[in-house]
Amino acid sequence: MTNQTFRWGIFGTGAISAKFVAGLAHARGAEVAFVASRTLESAQRFVAGVGCGRPVAGYAQAAAMGGVDAIYIATPPALHAEHALACIAAGIPVLIEKPMATSAHEARRIAEAARARSVFAMEAMWTRFLPAAQALREVVQSRRCGDIRMVSGDFGLSQRPEPRNGMFDPSMGGGALAHLGAYPLSLGQWLFGDPQEVQALGTIGATGVDETVAIQCRYAGDVLGSFHCSLRSWSDDRFLVSGTEASVGFHGSIVRPYGVRVAVEGTRGYDEARFGWRDRLRQNALVHRLAQRLDRSGRSRARHQPHHYAGNGYHYEVDEVRACLERGDTESKTMPLNDSIAVAATADKVRAALFASRA
Repeated sequence: MTNQTFRWGIFGTGAISAKFVAGLAHARGAEVAFVASRTLESAQRFVAGVGCGRPVAGYAQAAAMGGVDAIYIATPPALHAEHALACIAAGIPVLIEKPMATSAHEARRIAEAARARSVFAMEAMWTRFLPAAQALREVVQSRRCGDIRMVSGDFGLSQRPEPRNGMFDPSMGGGALAHLGAYPLSLGQWLFGDPQEVQALGTIGATGVDETVAIQCRYAGDVLGSFHCSLRSWSDDRFLVSGTEASVGFHGSIVRPYGVRVAVEGTRGYDEARFGWRDRLRQNALVHRLAQRLDRSGRSRARHQPHHYAGNGYHYEVDEVRACLERGDTESKTMPLNDSIAVAATADKVRAALFASRA
């Protein structure tokens, strides 16, 4: 497979599938063999729009047809388990768009089936594979931030709850937690493991899905996580890890960061007897006016380290799938199935808290 074309099948014809196909242009030797949808007309429209692949009607038929090296599943979350299990039963490796499943139970079913048949399976949490995310993790693991105390992240956008928008359809696995909260929860789990304690508040809209969610997590070592996601309000889409010596955060969106920002401050002591020139300078009104005029935000010692991604960034997870298959790995070390199960279990706890408070 090393020098051969890697053939992808696509399940689903939504916007995320179009982004995935566009990302293949930067992947190593990748091409679209077919695009499957519920109807032939939908598949034909998508193929005409992206200019590649063969349209196929029906997901079961596409899985049975085979002829591909892997299938990317980007159907609504409520269908992920059904479609992934059909592909795995046919012996076809799968890359499953986040969230991998709508519950930990479904995520375990996918993992168990893949492991039983030694078929590769991975959740498409593409942000983990971006250069900036890898750089942030290296900063955290190198202990440049000292002892980590806090991690925070949010992802929000404002949409009208229209019936045709699957994000607001509970039968299709909609909700802010599934579509947006998966990012901070997965990044937190990647850096600090499974949370030991989870608390949540949120609002359930008229459509029956969680529209805005606030999550608190406690990880090992008393690392506290604070995450927010919303389908009805805009946010800064940020991600930040804070420690005793420094903080490190994404430069750019939590979804597609293109750098990291490291602010080294150190641990400060308090000495009542000292009031040096730096302290006097900080009280000077001229200094404050100058700072506002220069519009410097954040810590003074912050340094931006660029880590740009190529294309639209989707090809990094694509290349990971191919690299794993070439090595004979049935799971990715960066996005292992146990991580996906753990994030789904956390999401289960959050939903239980939200709907319990509503009762």
